[in-house]
Amino acid sequence: MKTIKVTTKHELEKAKDAGYEEIHIIGELADQMHRSKKIAYASTGVLAALAAAPFTVGGSMIAGASVAAMTGFEIAAIIAATSVGLTLLLAVFKDYEEVSYCEGSFVLKKKQS
Repeated sequence: MKTIKVTTKHELEKAKDAGYEEIHIIGELADQMHRSKKIAYASTGVLAALAAAPFTVGGSMIAGASVAAMTGFEIAAIIAATSVGLTLLLAVFKDYEEVSYCEGSFVLKKKQS
């Protein structure tokens, strides 16, 4: 089984693109992925609202609060999703499923075709 450990978004993207069967995400990125996984499974309309929100340095909390009110998601999940990047988040959860999570460690396994 082809397994890899990653700690950064860049490493995660490379591991996904390389088609690893199992990806162990370590550290803060693991927690961000876990918090934002609900958003990856959300409807297209919700994702459009998240993508349209102006997440800038000064406006992150205001935008996060308005999108949270609109969608029912927690602000922490929205901020985590934008930190990881919606495109990467969607791509990862399209091809992989969660195997386990504990603080600082998130394990994904490639979905069977």
